[in-house]
Amino acid sequence: MARLATLLVASVLSSASANTVRWNIAQNSEVQAQQIARRSLAIQRRGVELGARADTVTVTLENAVVAGLYAANITVGTPGQNLQVQIDTGSSDLWVPSSRASICQNTQEGGCPGGSFTASKSRTFDVVEENGFNISYVDGTGSTGDYFQDTLKIGGETLQAFEMGLATDSTIGVGIMGIGYNSSEANVEAGNGTVYVNLPQAMQNAGLINANAYSLWLDDLQSSTGTVLFGGIDTKKFIGDLASVQIYPSQLQGGGTVFTSFTVAFTSLSATSESGTDQLTPSNYAVPAILDSGTTITLLPDDIATIIFQELGAEESKELGAVVVPCALATKNGSLNYGFGGVGGPTISVAVSQLVLPLTLPNGQTPQYSNGAAACQLGIQAAGDLPTLFGDTFLRSAYVVYDLDNNRIALAQTDFNATDSNIVAFESGGAAIPSATQAPNEAAVTQTASGNPKVGVAATGTGNGAAATYNPTATGLNAASGFRGTSTSTSTTSPHKSGAGAGARPFQWSAFFVGVISMLGMGLGGGVFAVL
Repeated sequence: MARLATLLVASVLSSASANTVRWNIAQNSEVQAQQIARRSLAIQRRGVELGARADTVTVTLENAVVAGLYAANITVGTPGQNLQVQIDTGSSDLWVPSSRASICQNTQEGGCPGGSFTASKSRTFDVVEENGFNISYVDGTGSTGDYFQDTLKIGGETLQAFEMGLATDSTIGVGIMGIGYNSSEANVEAGNGTVYVNLPQAMQNAGLINANAYSLWLDDLQSSTGTVLFGGIDTKKFIGDLASVQIYPSQLQGGGTVFTSFTVAFTSLSATSESGTDQLTPSNYAVPAILDSGTTITLLPDDIATIIFQELGAEESKELGAVVVPCALATKNGSLNYGFGGVGGPTISVAVSQLVLPLTLPNGQTPQYSNGAAACQLGIQAAGDLPTLFGDTFLRSAYVVYDLDNNRIALAQTDFNATDSNIVAFESGGAAIPSATQAPNEAAVTQTASGNPKVGVAATGTGNGAAATYNPTATGLNAASGFRGTSTSTSTTSPHKSGAGAGARPFQWSAFFVGVISMLGMGLGGGVFAVL
């Protein structure tokens, strides 16, 4: 597996006001490339900023322009050692690579481009549990080592004696900042079972933020930075109203539940283009879906992914391990519209331009279809045996607030390239999400005894224009021709025909490099949803 070659340096801005912490983050296309490559193997095997205020902390997220994971700078130790970590809402431990790790010493394979930590150089370093840190991710990567405490600086704020993992053996060359529920910490499942105070909780305990909550703004595919705002929201970063939905707990063996992941009810999907709108889910649709910034692409149930591929003229290539689309799709007007929490819940429209990711040949060129059209990859794949997961190809289009105190997620349509800022802090721990209303019919989305949600109120189309009916295949796909640039309003195209041109073998290349995803710390909360 190729190691990271470069990392962008995050620009961390100090918090200008109390009780929030703002942290700027950046995309890392090199990490994305590794991740999508690992995901491509699964396809092959399957055979198919900005004025801050008090009570918040803001951190800049750097973006590598091409889709990738988001990373930012922290400082660990005394004196401080500068490191870069990837932000991940799908896991819960902050860990950094040790300078003693073999991966950091292997410079020919990229080493540890985000930096590594030398414990002996910090006078405030303290081992908590030797050999106690052991974390693995569903893409097959992982790290082991020690739990330790040391000084952490983030977003212009300082945490003393903060507990972290120190990876002395790792297959990942860049540290990860997990900010999920502490019930999902590696120590719970792979260690001694104890839970420690992780980053959002530590910020709250230190009085840096009022609530165990944060909001995420990734901006669009071409933007250089985004932000994670601990303890508050920024009302200038989204359009319309914030609507909140409940997070569903995981079922425990032997009974009981626990919140382990940001699992919400995904309840509708439509596709809209210049030629029409298609409702792609029935009125009683509901499946659990995880919102995870540590994943580059979006994984959807196989049947839903298949119909999206038909809409967009995409082809899943077992040989290439990628879902391939014409690059020209990025120029088309149209969107996929995702609904959450039942009728009247938040709907996020993802423009197709945000779903087209590059493919690159070993010689640096873009591959082509047989008719000469440039080929790209789609930022959506079929989940197969993995849970439904909304990664960065969805999250860039949504402003997302994660409220760990009240177990709620608030969503609104993001305002791309917003330059203004109006930060509003949570009033206190347990206080409601500022400016957010609850989805009006979420009570109709319930969990069965097995943890599956079900919907008791009929859903409606979420697309623009004329009302859409549920017609995945029976009457043809009205939106498909708009995505493909044809002249008719109803598509009669074969489900497997690409909009780039016909041919038994649509691609003309023998080898390629495909950027790829990682499923960081995915745990399926809430089981399977069902319909009342």
